[in-house]
Amino acid sequence: MTPQIIAIGSGKGGTGKTLIAVSLAHALAHQGERVLLCDADLGLSNASVHLGLKHSGDLAGLLAGKTSLKNATAAVRCGPRHGFDLLAAPSGTASFGDVGEAAVLTLIATLEAAGQYDRVLVDLGAGVEGAVMSFAARADETLLILTPDPASLTDAYAFTKLMLRRTGARAPQVLVNMALNGTEGRRIADTLRASAKSFLKAVPDYLGFVPFDPRVPEAVRRQSPLLSAFPQSPAALAIDGLARKLHGAVRLPLPAMGLR
Repeated sequence: MTPQIIAIGSGKGGTGKTLIAVSLAHALAHQGERVLLCDADLGLSNASVHLGLKHSGDLAGLLAGKTSLKNATAAVRCGPRHGFDLLAAPSGTASFGDVGEAAVLTLIATLEAAGQYDRVLVDLGAGVEGAVMSFAARADETLLILTPDPASLTDAYAFTKLMLRRTGARAPQVLVNMALNGTEGRRIADTLRASAKSFLKAVPDYLGFVPFDPRVPEAVRRQSPLLSAFPQSPAALAIDGLARKLHGAVRLPLPAMGLR
């Protein structure tokens, strides 16, 4: 068996991509899945900061061939019975942003062969650089995070265009973060979908939205997972709903649906 790999990307920084990735790993673990979260933002890894961890794993040793995947991961507890594993570079290790294509391909192959997991979530770096798009193209599914910020919409279109160029036909799936409500989330997604249909001849699926929630920055400040710190907050409930749908569709193409 091979894991279901979901790459989580955004055309720009500031979309809440890492918060979504960490929270989704947490929620899927609560569904009983064996989850690995790989922080593949090789220049600015910060998933461990969101989780309040001192040790984030040994991605450097893995890429250098000095350690196995099992020994390169750090365990993250999500309550007494559930948890997931984290694979990341130490926070602030900017030199990792210069790794070559060969190292990226090695990491992708390692994750594809990680049969001890049901699901691998890959938190991509922001932007559309070569390493980012390599991960996005090789994943089973790619989740594109955007926000109501007009710049986010423009960069999400660029991400979609480059992904289609690499895959030939597969567009990312869209999740709108920090939307005021469902109407705004749908409007933002439909704007991207309409542009992609007109100019790229492809229509990304809309997975839904995560509402703007003041509890999110508070959880980040506490360095505590959102689903642990504020499990009943609107954003936490939306991400948990997405996890339930992904869990129900494991190893199958994900349908276009909202989170509510």
